[in-house]
Amino acid sequence: MHRAVQTRAPIGVVACASLWLLAFGSSDTTAQPTPSADYLEFNYGQDTGGDEWVRSIRVLEPALRSDVAGTVRVRFAAPGMRIAKALCWQQPTPDDDTTWGHDTNLTPEGVTLDRDGRGSFTFSADDFPHGPMNVRIFARNDEGERDIFELQLYNTGGVEWNAGIPDHDPPAAAGMELVFSDDFDAEFSISNGGRGTRYNAHKPVFGDFSGWPFADPNDKAGPFEQVDTYLRIKARKTDGTKGATGLIATVDMDGKGFRATPPFYVECRFTAQSAPGTWPAFWTITQVRPHTPGDELDIAECYGGVGKGNPNHPGYSIVSHFWGQTNPDGTKKASFSARPNIMELGGGSYWSTTSHTYGVRVDREETVYYFDDIEVLRHPTNDESVNPHVLLANYAIGGISGWGIDLERYGNGSDMYIDYIRAYEKR
Repeated sequence: MHRAVQTRAPIGVVACASLWLLAFGSSDTTAQPTPSADYLEFNYGQDTGGDEWVRSIRVLEPALRSDVAGTVRVRFAAPGMRIAKALCWQQPTPDDDTTWGHDTNLTPEGVTLDRDGRGSFTFSADDFPHGPMNVRIFARNDEGERDIFELQLYNTGGVEWNAGIPDHDPPAAAGMELVFSDDFDAEFSISNGGRGTRYNAHKPVFGDFSGWPFADPNDKAGPFEQVDTYLRIKARKTDGTKGATGLIATVDMDGKGFRATPPFYVECRFTAQSAPGTWPAFWTITQVRPHTPGDELDIAECYGGVGKGNPNHPGYSIVSHFWGQTNPDGTKKASFSARPNIMELGGGSYWSTTSHTYGVRVDREETVYYFDDIEVLRHPTNDESVNPHVLLANYAIGGISGWGIDLERYGNGSDMYIDYIRAYEKR
């Protein structure tokens, strides 16, 4: 399975002042330079931080995070709400053949809820991409209260599109050779501590940082599962536990394993759920020894959740950390950061809407970050970054991010799907 070649032209996001248009705008999904008006409710950078955002929607059918195929009926309850709609990302179609794919309104006529706030709709999963899918349900009432629910499902049928390692090299890896790749379609090799396996289930030496702890592979919580060409990291919390989720690192607790040596380019393609507390990430570190200067490049940190007290992030975060390093005058060495508004890049979709590729190229002089092959940040390469880098990917839930966790209405569960990881070096 190979993904389609994607264009690199960014698009804008239109503004709309009318709440009615936001709730029941145009359902036209033909090719256009900007998303349709009804899409704006699902742009997490658009007014998502006030008291009007409530948590009302509960999905009754199908089971959360379940496998689906063919005709799918979705039943939900949203007490206090009056109308609803639902969207899902779709591959290129005859009506909209843009290579990025596009959003499709599953409820073009809208859903009028009964007096108990219940509603339903059906759609054909066969018309959508095979693999992880996120059906976003939006509801509102006449008082201006709103809610969004991300229904994670796995389409066992559908259309093969945009999954698996591509049959071409990324543009940012020009002049380099492939030195590491994992399509997660073979036996998954991981252990607690990483010794004798390809991956380590914990952050080397420095410890873990997730509110729901990173679990060992043989833990009864079972955070790791291979599905087709995806690594599914399952974040779960059962009664009487602190919860469990997963991390993978390419070196063991002794520092042995794969490291990318500059000049290099590394990338990871993934999707996850945006909900209070979710924190998927792809990043690198140069040091696994305590009390030693080192660099951390956070290629993608995605913060989930909307409404008061949540991140309400318009995209995702990129941050460089130069740990234990100072300037000649003794001041702490400043980091570089960016918050790419991904709703205005490429196909105009959020990190939880569909899979995206996050990458970084580290040369001797400059470090450049990419989102779906689009440059989003460039800064001088730090002195420590010329050392080899460990690769890490994880699905943290709360923890040192400082954001609260509220996954009760999602059954205290959430999934991250990693499509692939690959690394290139200039020999």
